[in-house]
Amino acid sequence: MLKQEENERLTRVGPGTPMGKLLRRYWHPVGGTELVTTKPQRVKVLGEELVLYRGASGHPVLMQLRCAHRNVALDYGRVEGDSIRCPYHGWLYDRIGQCVAQPAEPEGTGYKEKIRLTTYPTQEVSGLVFAYMGPEPAPVLPIYDILRMHQGMKSVMVWRVGTNWLQVAENIVDQAHLSWLHGYTFPAFGKDRISYNFERTAYGMDLEMRIDGVTAQVAPYAFPITNRFDLPPAQPNGPPMQVLLYRVPVDDTTHENYFVAFFASENPIPGDQGVVHASRWDVKPGEYMPLANDWWGIDLRDQDRMALEQQGVIVDRSKEHLVATDAGILLMRRMMQEGIEAIEQGEDPPCIIRDPAKQNVEYNVSMLADYSQGAAEQDYSVGILTGRIPERA
Repeated sequence: MLKQEENERLTRVGPGTPMGKLLRRYWHPVGGTELVTTKPQRVKVLGEELVLYRGASGHPVLMQLRCAHRNVALDYGRVEGDSIRCPYHGWLYDRIGQCVAQPAEPEGTGYKEKIRLTTYPTQEVSGLVFAYMGPEPAPVLPIYDILRMHQGMKSVMVWRVGTNWLQVAENIVDQAHLSWLHGYTFPAFGKDRISYNFERTAYGMDLEMRIDGVTAQVAPYAFPITNRFDLPPAQPNGPPMQVLLYRVPVDDTTHENYFVAFFASENPIPGDQGVVHASRWDVKPGEYMPLANDWWGIDLRDQDRMALEQQGVIVDRSKEHLVATDAGILLMRRMMQEGIEAIEQGEDPPCIIRDPAKQNVEYNVSMLADYSQGAAEQDYSVGILTGRIPERA
């Protein structure tokens, strides 16, 4: 268990907090390519209110939300070229946040040169807009295998969950929950002689599940809050659905999921990225998609969210009782503590990439090919591919 002050240290992500400083050293998705347009949109990342838009040059811009004049939110403004204009008094900010026009002010005062809003560098890769919110120089953006895949179809789905980010991060390395929470879909994972192995790697951790001593799954965890895994095929006897899942803290009580699914195909759609679309999935706390014959009566797509929400918004870890199968959680927390201490000593935290030659991240990922009737009965691949999530009963 953690002491309450330790729990606070790991869960709070706002500017100036120990964990906030750590998480700002990594690139995070802040939007889907198809969802970022010339219409400014309000986003919140790591407790900071920001505005995101696409300028005339096509480059995404991520900027401090509120105008420096009278604090009006710029998502109500308009994009002009690569700049954004405040709707209240017309102050205009270029893509680096510099105020370049104050229409109502006398010419020659030079005051606009003193006004600059905070902006953050962005990169666009494979249907996602990434941002870096830490100190310069920025590290290299890791390019995981799915981001490089294009011989097939790719879907980006985004949804928000009203819990602290650490709960979902711990869920990544909690391999024992697969046998129960998702046990109807994957009954092979529910066998008695099952064991787990957690091995630290250059990118984070390898999560291995063994059944009767044979490896059944390897799912890489990319520090601090990304994981890679396979799911059953979208079509009978087809290749597995390959998934990369980013979890991004919105603030202390909310996080956003960026689910990238790739479906290999011999007849890929046109384009070098294979991106089908990006879409948002609107969810309501405490309401979950039903599945009558599942063990818990909840569809696979909502089972993790149910477990996270039903822990409470921020888990009180002073009341937990960890066991042997929680070794991955303990290793993750140790890596986070190491990262905080490294920053305090002026060093890079774990898994930062500085060498551009190492940008393409390689890892081992596998899953049992023997999928169950439970998996076949849950046609979740169609919803992920099309972005159409069934209505709740």
